[in-house]
Amino acid sequence: MKKVLLSLSLITLSVSTYAQYSWTQQGTKLATSNGVNEMAIVDANTVWITAYDGSGGGTYPKSFSKTTDGTNWTAGTIAGPVSAALVGDIAAIDANTAWVVTAPSSGSNGNGIWKTTNGGSTWARQGTTTQPYNTSSFANVIHFWDANEGFTAGDPVGGVFQIFRTTNGGTTWTAVAGAPAPLAGVEYGLTGVKYVIGNNVWMGTTKGRILRSYDKGATWTAHVTPALDFGGGAAGGGVDGSSAKMAFKDANNGILIAIDNSTDAVMYSTEDGGATWEPIESTGTWFFGDITYVPGTENTYVSTGINSDAAQGTGSSYSADGGVTWTIIDNIAGVDGGQRGKVNFLNTSTGWAGFFSDGPTGSEGILKFVGTLPATSMAVADVAGKSNLKVFPNPAVDVVNLTANKEIKSVNIYDLSGKKVKSVNEGKQINVSNLAKGTYILQAYYGNGSVENTKLIKK
Repeated sequence: MKKVLLSLSLITLSVSTYAQYSWTQQGTKLATSNGVNEMAIVDANTVWITAYDGSGGGTYPKSFSKTTDGTNWTAGTIAGPVSAALVGDIAAIDANTAWVVTAPSSGSNGNGIWKTTNGGSTWARQGTTTQPYNTSSFANVIHFWDANEGFTAGDPVGGVFQIFRTTNGGTTWTAVAGAPAPLAGVEYGLTGVKYVIGNNVWMGTTKGRILRSYDKGATWTAHVTPALDFGGGAAGGGVDGSSAKMAFKDANNGILIAIDNSTDAVMYSTEDGGATWEPIESTGTWFFGDITYVPGTENTYVSTGINSDAAQGTGSSYSADGGVTWTIIDNIAGVDGGQRGKVNFLNTSTGWAGFFSDGPTGSEGILKFVGTLPATSMAVADVAGKSNLKVFPNPAVDVVNLTANKEIKSVNIYDLSGKKVKSVNEGKQINVSNLAKGTYILQAYYGNGSVENTKLIKK
């Protein structure tokens, strides 16, 4: 049975900020411990989210919340799906109109597409006469470009991934001809694992592939990535402990974070829409809970971390040069209140990151960004919060020494193909005499769970 990769940590807020950027709490009014599952930003005032059970209780809330003024949130129930249905992805075009896709959380038929046209007061099942999903399906993602045109996709059935398009708001759906076939063995899609920029769509699979469309889901190609799995684990046909995050700024350029064994992460960039990837020799601290591009910028991305007890850490950072240089927004070592989950931005000054609700009358549940991120890399001058990682001698012959203003827990060294060539638990001094001459990426993991990369040259 599948699979939704969710963080299960919980919460007391304690905010620490760097420079002029921070996050402020907003109450989603969801049930206590409900986290932000998926998010759809319509404009600076209108945002919709779906919920997941962040307590670890294994329930499947049929809940959503939305704001229509950018500050105050109203929670509601998605009435209609069967009790065992998992509410997954969400799409929205205004304060009244939204769609969710559901899938079975167990053996029951929980698949469906549900639409509201009255702000969430009622939800109607779409495609009742041409329902795209059946009892053999597992629906994963949905997106609408306007009131009429949208797509949805699910796991393979009959030897191809299920991908459907609509041109009438979801009343009827048409299967996409030539949808990609799964790799030999088990390959699935994943709930909510998609990225959309303009007409471009990318979806991740349990075999680490990206399914790619340039034309609103009409035609598709498949690309192999450095990721082993976008998050399904062994139960989903993937690799336990492995996952990936992706974000794109346009049809060609994007960032991928490949995570192995839940602890080792490498960041890559693409210039051809995901067909090929190259490791990024980055400096500064980045997180691998989630990543998003900031629309309207030259090359600005934001990364977040939600697991206080895992290597990804808790906090957030940004890069204005496509992932090469990272600057901390906030970083709270080992504190659940520092959790920043699912992240999405509308522009340089408007964005939200997931947190956990403190109940229907509470004041927590989602974090709104405060400040204005740089739109170009020339504005990246704030180095506050960096670890000041130093590697010397560099170039190195036999031994390399590391210092930082944070505790270095472990170090990995990767060649430029992304292959790990050395891993040590003690990060103060590393013997590199057995490495071949060349350029490597040295990746330091700190005690607070954050990550920093630097270039190492072996003579």
